[in-house]
Amino acid sequence: MLVLLGPEFDGSDQGFQTLARATGLVLYDLKTRVKPGSWGVLKAFGAAAQAEELAQKLKAAGLPVVVVDRAIASDPERKHVTVFGLELGETSFMLKLKDREMTIPYGALSCVVEGEVQPGRAATVPAAGVASSGALRAVAPGSAELPTFREASLAPIGYLAADLHFATVIWIARIDSRVFDFGSVRSGTVTVDLSTLTNTLAERAGVRVDRSVRASSVASFAEQPATMRGLSLPPSTLRSRGDAADGRFDSYSRVLGEAERLARRAGQ
Repeated sequence: MLVLLGPEFDGSDQGFQTLARATGLVLYDLKTRVKPGSWGVLKAFGAAAQAEELAQKLKAAGLPVVVVDRAIASDPERKHVTVFGLELGETSFMLKLKDREMTIPYGALSCVVEGEVQPGRAATVPAAGVASSGALRAVAPGSAELPTFREASLAPIGYLAADLHFATVIWIARIDSRVFDFGSVRSGTVTVDLSTLTNTLAERAGVRVDRSVRASSVASFAEQPATMRGLSLPPSTLRSRGDAADGRFDSYSRVLGEAERLARRAGQ
């Protein structure tokens, strides 16, 4: 279970002192985990009761916190649905999916998570130790390992994307910049076009656009493999390399979406 501090945290000295007293963490450690303006992990617990106990203590001190189950990062029910186009109306927006269109009121959107997706990037395993450079040697793959090395060298290039999370459903609408139709008005730069679109959508819906995956401590915790992530998937669920999951961004996005959903329900 992850105890997350919300982006509303002001980052003041008094705020950090309050966090230190409640969590038992030193200020240096807190400041590496918490960045004002983005979500951060205060502590991770194996037991839900411990996480809720700390969360209640922090809420009583006026701090914006939620508790998110880390298993959500690999929840197979939180599927990504590719969006090929989007039309913004006065009170709602239309998602153009592969085989249908959906009209969604702005109030149903809970947050947007934007960043770079690298298909096939695996979740990281915390290192048990660091080897010295003198102990390293060049890797010479054997015949049985060659297919793996060849697959790695042909890994798809990353692409920019934005995940739309909703208040009442757990599936995620993904704006994939490789296939999304930005319309006739283009700046010529995908980064600008995507940011302009998500900023406009978020402003109309009154929600946040999160672009903190590279700096947030949530990403480091979310991408660590859980027990179920080590299991093999049945053939029917396997996807091509180009559509493979990203162990970092996908996990981060799912956790952020749930955090924003819980914060919204709590009125934070």
